[in-house]
Amino acid sequence: MAIEITEVQSRVVATDRPAGSRRAEIGMPIALIGLFVALLPPVIVSLALKVNEVAPDDTAAVLSLALGLGALMALLMNPLAGRLSDRTRGRFGMRRPWIIGGIVAGYLSLILLTQATDVFSLVVAWMLVQASFNAAIAALLAVMADSVRPKNRGRVAAAVGVAQNGSLVIGVFIVQLFTATTPQVLVPGAIGCTVVIVFALVFKDRVLVEKPSTAFGVKEFFGSFVFNPRKNPDFGWAWLMRFLLTAAAVTATNYLALFLIDNLGVSEADAANAVFYATLFNVLGVVSTTFVAGWLSDRFGRRKIFVFAAALVAVVGLIVLAIAPALPVVYAAQFIIGAGIGSFYAVDLALITDVLPSSEDSGKDLGVVNIAQALPQSLVPAAAGGVVAAVGYPGLFLTGAVLGVLGAIAAFRVKGVR
Repeated sequence: MAIEITEVQSRVVATDRPAGSRRAEIGMPIALIGLFVALLPPVIVSLALKVNEVAPDDTAAVLSLALGLGALMALLMNPLAGRLSDRTRGRFGMRRPWIIGGIVAGYLSLILLTQATDVFSLVVAWMLVQASFNAAIAALLAVMADSVRPKNRGRVAAAVGVAQNGSLVIGVFIVQLFTATTPQVLVPGAIGCTVVIVFALVFKDRVLVEKPSTAFGVKEFFGSFVFNPRKNPDFGWAWLMRFLLTAAAVTATNYLALFLIDNLGVSEADAANAVFYATLFNVLGVVSTTFVAGWLSDRFGRRKIFVFAAALVAVVGLIVLAIAPALPVVYAAQFIIGAGIGSFYAVDLALITDVLPSSEDSGKDLGVVNIAQALPQSLVPAAAGGVVAAVGYPGLFLTGAVLGVLGAIAAFRVKGVR
C-alpha cells in the first residue's frame, strides 16, 4: 500500500502538533491489542512450554533466566527506540519505520524461538522478541503525544488500558486452540502483527524535516534512560506515581497462586484454574471502569482526582485480598483491584502525556515512563521473598497497599494539570 505524504505534511517539523487524527485515536489502541496478542501468549503460556521441551530438568531456572533477560531488553529498548524515533527523518514519518520494523523483527524472532533446540538459542531468541516488540511499543505510544487531541487523551488512554488487559484474554484464547508450541506462538503472532502493520500503513504520521540540532552520541545514548526530576518535577512525580502503583499491582498477581496454595489450602492441581478465574475477574474489573474513568476525566478536564481515586480503589482491593478467607472473596478482591488499576492506567497515561518535559523528545520520555512500569516487575520479585518470609503473603499484599497509598499521594504533587 502506498503511503502518501502531502506537501503540507512534508513541512511539519518536530515541534508541530497535528490538530488531531481520529484515525490515530481509534487505531492506536487497536494496534496495541494486536501487538500484545502477539507478545503476551508466549510470556504467559508458550515460553514455559518451550523451556520444558528444551530443558526439562531445569525448567524453573531457565524460564527465570529467559524472562529476566527479556525484561532487561524491554527496559532498555523502550526509551532508546523512543528517542531514536524522535530523531528519525524521512518521507515515511518518525514512528512508522519503528512500528513496522519492530513488528517484522519481532515476528521473525518468534520464528527463531519456535526453532530453538538449546537454552542459549532460546534465551537469545526471547531477548530479540522483547527488544523488537518493545521498539514498536515505544513508537506506538509516542503516537499518543503526536496525534491524540488533549481533550480526548483520557478516552484514548482508557482504550490503551483495556487493550493491554483485553489482549491477554484474546491471546490466551487463541493459544488454547492448539496443542503444539509452534502454532501457539506463531498464529497469535501473525494475527497481532498484521493488525499493527495495517495501522502503521494508514495512520497519519509526523514527518521530521529539520535535522536534529545535536548528534546522537554517548551522552544522548545514556540520556535516553534518564530525566531530570528537579528540572521537570511534574514528570518526576508522575513517573514515581506509576512506579508505585505498578509495584502495588505486581504484588497482587505474581504471588497469587502461592497464596492460594499456602494460605487458602487450594491444591496445586486446582491452583491454575483458580488463578484463571481470578485473572478473569481482574479483567472484568478493568473493563467495567476504564472507559468511564477516561471519559469523565476528559469531560471534566481533570486528571489528578481520578488517578487518586483509582489508586485508592486498588488499595481497598489489596486489603480485601490480604484478609480473604476463601476463593469467592479472592475473586471479589481481584475485581476491585482490576477496577482500580484499570481506571488508574486510563487516566495516568493522559496525565503523563500532559506533562511531558519536551515536545521534541516525546517518544524518549514515554519510553522512560515505561521503565516505571517495567522496573517494578523486576524489583518486586527481588524483595518479595524477604517480605513473605517476615510477614507472609497477606503482609506482601498489605505492603502493596501501602505502595498504592504513596502512589495516590504522589498524584497530588503534580502541579501542571488539574
